Amino acid sequence: MKSIYIALKDTLIRFRDRNGLLLMLAAPLVLAVICGAAFGGLTGGGEAASPITDIPVAVVNADRGEYGQQVVDILFSADLAKLLAPALAADVAAARAQVERGDVRAAVVIPADFSEAVTSQGDASTAIRVFTDPTATYSPLIVRSIVEQIANGFSPGILGGRVAVAQLLEQAPVLGPALAQLPAAVAEASGRSDAPAGIELVTSTVGAEEQAGGFNALAYFAPSMAILFLMFTIFEASRSILGEEREWTLQRMLSTPTGFGAILAGKIGGVFLTGVLQLGVLIGASALLFGLNWGHSLPGLILLVIGTVAAAASLGALITALARDAAQAGIIGSAVALIFAILGGNFLDSRAYPAWLQPLSKLTINRWALDGFTDLSMRGGGFGDVFPEIVVLFGIAAVFFTLAVWRLPRRFVR
Repeated sequence: MKSIYIALKDTLIRFRDRNGLLLMLAAPLVLAVICGAAFGGLTGGGEAASPITDIPVAVVNADRGEYGQQVVDILFSADLAKLLAPALAADVAAARAQVERGDVRAAVVIPADFSEAVTSQGDASTAIRVFTDPTATYSPLIVRSIVEQIANGFSPGILGGRVAVAQLLEQAPVLGPALAQLPAAVAEASGRSDAPAGIELVTSTVGAEEQAGGFNALAYFAPSMAILFLMFTIFEASRSILGEEREWTLQRMLSTPTGFGAILAGKIGGVFLTGVLQLGVLIGASALLFGLNWGHSLPGLILLVIGTVAAAASLGALITALARDAAQAGIIGSAVALIFAILGGNFLDSRAYPAWLQPLSKLTINRWALDGFTDLSMRGGGFGDVFPEIVVLFGIAAVFFTLAVWRLPRRFVR
């Protein structure tokens, strides 16, 4: 019972601090809105160059003619090698499944009647389909622009087989130096009023076809900023026991009949309760203020919140146990929070990181928490979608908590 009183007392003190509330609640919401507005514009035709390379793309060629193979050759060409990382897929269903799992950022589907439409004299039409990942910010724009130029180059009766891979030389300025420009003949032909346009481009966002506007950047940055500021709050709250040691409050508490175990349980419980309330308020506020959908599984969302807070609180307790004093704990906590934020994808989608950085990213609490929350907020997922992340987060919490409980008595009881 004494542990509960200590936990409630610490939590009330933190939520009565106006400056603390600004950092815990107001700052994440404001930054989420700013980042959502800034990055959301990129998917709507913004002109900022993308730094992303090696975009994984699945290619399905249902066409048995020579022109379908030419499209494949262009996508696999050396001119696009630094920008795209294409791979052939067996069929449309397999390609869509790869996009849904996040294995690729887009799937390009060449229809069975593509060559027939190219060789026609304007009396036939077809469409190259591009399925994109709704969680990706830059990639849909880049892939769509590449395929659109390729489709325009195959306008029936204009170029036909004269389109060659070698003609894709430079990237358009809006995307940087890897996207191929159309040859001069294509540009001239596309400006003719009588030029047929039988090759169309159809873009679909996998798992979000019914959502107008495509990518919702706020659905990414709302959980991202919430996790980022949660880590700072948790680490700051965890080291409060070191501040009490410095002020001799802890020593006075240890002189009472209350045992160290009850004091420690109350302190960690207060940190945990603070984190749960912080995330809960941020999730509720984003849903009420911005209409953000947090998936179709309330139990999954609750367990994900608990797992994230438990992992962060356990790590904070371990940092407290290892630190010499409150100042050192603050430095270590801030450094860990920033490193985890960068590696975990709080500022940039971590799946855009190079292959050698991916294992490091998956060592962070932020990566697993953000993957779980975006599965809910961006894909409208259910319990099964976030179950792996929940298991990993509780596993991380168990490891850090065990180490912290082993070390903390040795740190304070002398």
